[in-house]
Amino acid sequence: MSGISILLSDNRGVYIPRDFAEGFEFSEYGWQNVNQEDLNILKEGPEHEWYWETWFDVVNNAYYVDAGGKCWNLWQDGDLFAICYEKMTDDERADFFGKDVKMYA
Repeated sequence: MSGISILLSDNRGVYIPRDFAEGFEFSEYGWQNVNQEDLNILKEGPEHEWYWETWFDVVNNAYYVDAGGKCWNLWQDGDLFAICYEKMTDDERADFFGKDVKMYA
């Protein structure tokens, strides 16, 4: 089972943060550690003066816990991904973080 899931394609460009805020659930059963004020800022789009700073905070702090209790975090490199470090294969870790990175060793 893969530890990587693509959430939003990079073809959305500067609207990835807005679309994430509008299209995903934020609750104890969805993405967590994102406050309503941040969601409101992201929903306004890139014209809001705090859009990118807020997005940086969301990407670095949001998480999702799946039915098996595994934690998923956001990762953006063009596309927006959800990644679960525990479920990632060695090849997936190398692709995302480089071949020299050792996680959970």
